[in-house]
Amino acid sequence: MENKEFTVSEYLSFLNKVLIPQKAIVIGEIGERIREYPNFFYFRLLDPKEKSILNCFVWRRNLENSGMKLEEGKKVKIFGFPEIYKPNGELNFQVEQISFLEEGDLKKAFEALKKKLESEGFFALERKKPVPKFCRKIGLITSKYGEGALPDFKKHLGAYGFSVYFYSVRVEGMSAIDELVEAVKWFNENMTDIDVLVLIRGGGSWESLQAFNSEVLAKAIFASKIPVICGIGHEKDVTIASLVADFRASTPTDAAKFLSENWNLALVNIPKYEKSLYVLLRNRFKNVKEKLIFLRGNMSNSLQTLIKEKRAENKELFEELQDYKNLWLKKLYDLLRQQQERLNPSNPVLKLKQGYSITFDNLEQIIKDPKNVKVGQLIKTKFYKGHVYSQIKRNK
Repeated sequence: MENKEFTVSEYLSFLNKVLIPQKAIVIGEIGERIREYPNFFYFRLLDPKEKSILNCFVWRRNLENSGMKLEEGKKVKIFGFPEIYKPNGELNFQVEQISFLEEGDLKKAFEALKKKLESEGFFALERKKPVPKFCRKIGLITSKYGEGALPDFKKHLGAYGFSVYFYSVRVEGMSAIDELVEAVKWFNENMTDIDVLVLIRGGGSWESLQAFNSEVLAKAIFASKIPVICGIGHEKDVTIASLVADFRASTPTDAAKFLSENWNLALVNIPKYEKSLYVLLRNRFKNVKEKLIFLRGNMSNSLQTLIKEKRAENKELFEELQDYKNLWLKKLYDLLRQQQERLNPSNPVLKLKQGYSITFDNLEQIIKDPKNVKVGQLIKTKFYKGHVYSQIKRNK
C-alpha cells in the first residue's frame, strides 16, 4: 500500500473498512460530557486509572433497547466497533449494546424497563396467548453448552413422542441478545406450525441474566405468533422476558414438567373413564335383574299383564343403555381420532415421506445455514428411507 495514493476521504474510507469489522467489548466509566440529540447520543468512556478517553456514539434506539440511561460516573460495558467520522477524521466507538456493571445499577435499569413495558401493556394477561394443552412440536431456544438447563429440560420432558427442534444460542454476554431475538424470529418465519417456543437457561448473577432483561428481546417475544414459555434461572429469578412470555416457568425443569403435565393426566384418566362406564352399566343391569327377581317371586295371574309391561320397559331400558354405551364410546373414539388427526401433520416422518430431507452435522445438530459447515466436513442427510453421508466440497 505504500505506493498507493489516496485522497483524504478515500483514506478515511479505507481505514473504516479495516476498523468497522473489529467489534469489541470495552469496559469503562461514563464521563461528564454527555451530548443528547433527537436520534443519538455522544458520550465519553473513561479509564480513570490510565486517564484514557474513548469517544462514543450510540443511536437512541440501541440505548433504549438496552433499558439504560446514560449517567456520569456509572461503570458500564459497551459492545460495538470503531469508526472514523468523515469529514473531520474523529475516531468514535459506535455502541450497539450497553449495560451496567454494578448490581445496584442493573436492578435500577431493570425496574425502569419493567415499569415502562408494564405501562405499554407488555405484561397484560388478556394479550397472552394460550399454550396448547397437548403440545407435540417444541421449538427449544437455549445454549448447547449449558451444564444444567438443557439436560434438566430433556430429563423431565417425558417420553410422549415430542418433536423438539433445537436452536442453539448464547444465553450470556453482549451478543446473546441478538442471537435470542434472531432465534424467536426464525421460528416465527420458518416453522409456523410449532406448538410452542421454549426459552431456557440456568441461574446466574444479575449481569449474566442481562440478555433476558432487554427491551428488544421483550418486543420479539411480544410479537411472536407462537406461544412462548420462559424458564429462566432459579425460582427466585424474575426477568423481563419471563414477564412478557405467555407462560412463566420458574426453572427449565418446571417448563418441561408443564409441557408433559396434561399427557401425564391423560394417561391416568383414560382408564378411569373406561372403569366408570363399566360400573355405570353394571349397576343399571343389576337394578333390572333385581326387579325381575322381585316380580318373579310375587308372580300371580293378576300380575301377568304387569310382567309383560315390565319386560317391555326392561327391553326398552336395555336398548337405551346400549345406545348410551355406543354414544359414549363413539364420543371417546371421536376424541381420540381428533387428537390423532391433529398430531399426524406434526409427524416429521410424514415430511420425509413427502420428499423432504434433514441434514445434520457431525454433532447430530440440524444444519440451518451453510455458514455453519466447513469444506471437508462430513454431513449426514436423512431421507424417508435411510440416510447418506456426504463431504462438503464447496460452501456458498
